[in-house]
Amino acid sequence: MTVKQLKLEDVRNMATDIGMTHLTTAHLQELLRATNAARARRDLLQAATLTYADEPAHLFSLMPGHAK
Repeated sequence: MTVKQLKLEDVRNMATDIGMTHLTTAHLQELLRATNAARARRDLLQAATLTYADEPAHLFSLMPGHAK
C-alpha cells in the first residue's frame, strides 16, 4: 500500500489544530519530513498478523528488595 505523501499545508493545518501556531516554515518542513518518513516506515511493518502475545511485557516493581 502506498502512503499519501503529506504536503507542507497539510502539516501546517495539523499543527494549527493542536495549537502549534508559532512554528516557522523551517520547523514545518522538518515536521513534514519526519511525518512522511514515519508514515512510510509504519506501513512497512507486518502488523496485520500481530497478536497481543507479540506485545513485549515490561514489569517494574517499586517495592524495595524486589529488584533483580
